[in-house]
Amino acid sequence: MFKKSLVFFSLFTLIALGGCSLFRAIKIEIPDQQVTEGEELVIGLSQFVLSSVSDGISFSISSGPGRIDGRDYVFTSLPGDSENSPFKVRVSASDEGKSGVAEFRINVSPIPEGQEAEIKLSGETAEEFEQIIDDFVKRNPENPEGHAIRGAMKAIPQLLKLLDIYNSQIGSLDIAGTMDRDEILSSFENLVSNPDQIAQSLSSDMRAKLLNMKLKSALILGKPQLLINALSSRRPIAKNSDYSLCGEITDFQEEMEDYADGLQEVWDDISYLSGEMSIVVKVFLNEFDWDEDGVVESDRELILEVVSENDSITYSENFRLYSDILFLEKKPKGDHIVSIEVDPSGGDAVFDLDFWFMISQGLDIEDAPGFDENDYLVIDEGEIAILKMLVGSALSSARALTIYDLEPSEAFMEYFEDTDDEIDPPEIDTNSDGNIDASEVKAFIGTSFLTFRNPFESPLWLSSIRDIALEIPETTMLLAEDLLKDTRTEGNKHNLTSQWYIPFDQDAYDTLSENANELEELLDYIRPNGEDLDTEIPVDEEGNTIILRLYNIFDHPEGFSDLLSFFPTLINYEMLEGIEFPDPTFGGAVVNLPKSISLDN
Repeated sequence: MFKKSLVFFSLFTLIALGGCSLFRAIKIEIPDQQVTEGEELVIGLSQFVLSSVSDGISFSISSGPGRIDGRDYVFTSLPGDSENSPFKVRVSASDEGKSGVAEFRINVSPIPEGQEAEIKLSGETAEEFEQIIDDFVKRNPENPEGHAIRGAMKAIPQLLKLLDIYNSQIGSLDIAGTMDRDEILSSFENLVSNPDQIAQSLSSDMRAKLLNMKLKSALILGKPQLLINALSSRRPIAKNSDYSLCGEITDFQEEMEDYADGLQEVWDDISYLSGEMSIVVKVFLNEFDWDEDGVVESDRELILEVVSENDSITYSENFRLYSDILFLEKKPKGDHIVSIEVDPSGGDAVFDLDFWFMISQGLDIEDAPGFDENDYLVIDEGEIAILKMLVGSALSSARALTIYDLEPSEAFMEYFEDTDDEIDPPEIDTNSDGNIDASEVKAFIGTSFLTFRNPFESPLWLSSIRDIALEIPETTMLLAEDLLKDTRTEGNKHNLTSQWYIPFDQDAYDTLSENANELEELLDYIRPNGEDLDTEIPVDEEGNTIILRLYNIFDHPEGFSDLLSFFPTLINYEMLEGIEFPDPTFGGAVVNLPKSISLDN
């Protein structure tokens, strides 16, 4: 009897618990959805809740793409989604201890041929934009456009960081009329100080440079302080550097390595760029909080506070960026500018498309600037191709500075620092045999100098420089194709790599194509198992010449872990009777070089 009661009680408990669980479950059913690439799917989730819930119900994504915005599920589809469609989504609902889960599928149709998908980027949408692109790449890991756009968004902040690490410039970003950072600052100060002279001598070259300032500003993307610094900083970059030729080289290389690692992430994305894009990013420059006052005022222009001096008298004045400086050509009272800062009492409008367009076309500016929803820039494969070139250049330069140990010995640095003290060869000749060999040079300059800093990573870094170089011809042609395609249409006024701003025709395309082909031929010398380069330098009476196998440097980087080991022995260095190579092949990079060369005439 007792056993029967126990069984009955157990069953009752299970039923009660099960009933309680069922009672506390939220029933939610979401039907499968259909969307076309480039469209945004928004689902009001509350309408699919079949249980009685309170106003405090909340939703989250358990798995799958998309995001939750309040009580809406949002999925932004982009070109490429149809290849991996359908996508399974699980949405969870919770309310006062109750919960439920719904599962549905999203079927994505291809975007119609010839159409493009547009994404808006502003200060308000920056975080959402980043999430959209990350989500797209996650569900389409091999899609080149998603990677390329994500890389472009990260590129400019990383590239500008390089300016604070070593005294570099970003002038190579300019296509039509180069202008480095110091020139930008100088031109801006001249514009404030002498606007009448600037206006009279505004050449087409200068207009191109001003337009390139737009590009640099546009691609900073969510980093307003960098733009402010670019406008207001007057100290030369070299003065900001903590490094000198006489010390801290190891710290410099470590910082450069960290920088290169960060830039590598950008390259891994942006290097996916492989052709014409069907995703276009519209950057609304005026919709960022440039003055960092917590409010975006896109229809009021930015105000600059200019401090100037004249005969020990300091003046502080406010200038509207367009109305005062660029349109009315107002001048500061002092003849020397002390500083330029952003005044938070102004607005955030920094870009008037009509104003810059008229400048680029050499037209007279008759109307005061106005700011509206038409003031945006377009980023397509042209801009990203430029960024890819610049990122590759910066990354390969950074890697080159970190592959080998560049910290020489203290003795060598003492000689190097004292310009009045010449290196005395007998001090290097520690064997006192009248010769100087590689071991003695290493002992003097430093045993680790020009050796791999990292035995595991340095060979990979060395090979990566070649990988970056091999991308240049293809990227050049991507840019050329974009320039040829983006003709003078109304819509292309927003595109800085269009023919409105960069004159480009079939002849220019053919020239770039020819240059790219010539570069391809040069790169054959460093491709894996590439071609031999005949220097045509004779080495004997039989007509043999020195052959360079440069590709072996990258194919077998481990053979170049110690560059000073190749240093030739100087025979009787006082008379320099001859030189003898410890390895006349230089690790396999040189053919036909004799073991020794006599210089005794």
